[in-house]
Amino acid sequence: MLLISTWSRPFIKAAVVLLFIGSSIGSAWMLTLSGYSVGIPVVAFTLHKELQTGAVTLLIMGVMYMLLPRIRSIKFTHVREAKVSFALMIMALILHSSRIIAMDMVNGTTIGGTTIGASTLASTITVASHMLKITALALFSMVMMLMLRVAPRVGRLADYYFILALAMLIIYNILLAIADIGIGMDSLNLIYIWLTSVILTIFGVQYKVVPVFFNQSTPMSGIDKVAFISALASSSLLLLQLFLYAVIAIMVSALTFAYSIYTMRRLTIPEFLYTSDDPQAGEKVARLRFFATLLRISYVMLLLGLISALLYAINPSFNLYDLAIHIITIGFIGITIMNFMPIMLPPILGRNVNYTRFNMVPLIVLLTAVALRIAWNTIPYIIHVERVVFGISGIVTVAAMLLYINMLHLSMDHPSSHPA
Repeated sequence: MLLISTWSRPFIKAAVVLLFIGSSIGSAWMLTLSGYSVGIPVVAFTLHKELQTGAVTLLIMGVMYMLLPRIRSIKFTHVREAKVSFALMIMALILHSSRIIAMDMVNGTTIGGTTIGASTLASTITVASHMLKITALALFSMVMMLMLRVAPRVGRLADYYFILALAMLIIYNILLAIADIGIGMDSLNLIYIWLTSVILTIFGVQYKVVPVFFNQSTPMSGIDKVAFISALASSSLLLLQLFLYAVIAIMVSALTFAYSIYTMRRLTIPEFLYTSDDPQAGEKVARLRFFATLLRISYVMLLLGLISALLYAINPSFNLYDLAIHIITIGFIGITIMNFMPIMLPPILGRNVNYTRFNMVPLIVLLTAVALRIAWNTIPYIIHVERVVFGISGIVTVAAMLLYINMLHLSMDHPSSHPA
């Protein structure tokens, strides 16, 4: 009987909604940067990063609240804390969004007979938003650490990835709060601290999950430790603002980690699965093919994004800055979400996913969006062509998301009653 982690549902649902809103704002922003006015106030575009990072953070929280008890084979006893952390995160995002209203209040606001300028009001809201978010993440981290105290049977190194990811996530939000009061670091360095927290979380999950798909019980011993040490070095270098060396270290980590979890090994599907009359045999073949294909493409995207970051560190430009962020967020993180959602959703929603109903259309559309983004940042500087021609990358990304959600919905079994 499938045990359903109902406490994770609000996180997943909110994350999906925020991803669509944030991506739509990003699409409008990209068109505006391409010279096509969409009639949206420029200040609204600042929401893009906040909503996207907030959505991915909520997604991570929801998945980890479900996943850790399962890989530890323990009962989840922190439902109240999970609900409180969710409420705090949503309140923080609402407050941050309301800052736009404050920024547009050119005449100020009167409170108790005192006129408060838009800038002062916005600053107050920003501080409150950061405090709520940091409190939520501290509560989330506390719950994670309590569960990590239970020693796993295998794969202890995954725990270190999770712990390092939590540390980087909290540090990022503290640095973000400091940056908002005028003390900060290089913008891309700061964003990469957040990206690193997401990448490390993905590594931790994949350390546990991926080897099984390649008929192995654990990652390659020795190489997996090199990958983690490189990730730890990269995280430290980012905090020291040594961006060039941090990118080199995370590239080493990504390559060695991908190798250690057998991503570069040929996928061998047992012959009997092709000849079996069991309907589940076809399901297993479809799952293995889909998973391995997206896994490998995601690491190509990660490498391309890191190469862009490396080039930016050598010769900074807006184009490389944009590619260093979006190839990883859309390519690596986006494809990883596509790949792991069918695995993570059944124990959260209580509905099985049938891979035999999957297709590669959402993936192809998403890769098209990445290609358009690369073209938007390069081709207009090589030949004379309007950037708006490639500025639809954001719209194509949203289309890929819609296609994927629809495919996922159609592939699910009808809801059945399970105990919560």
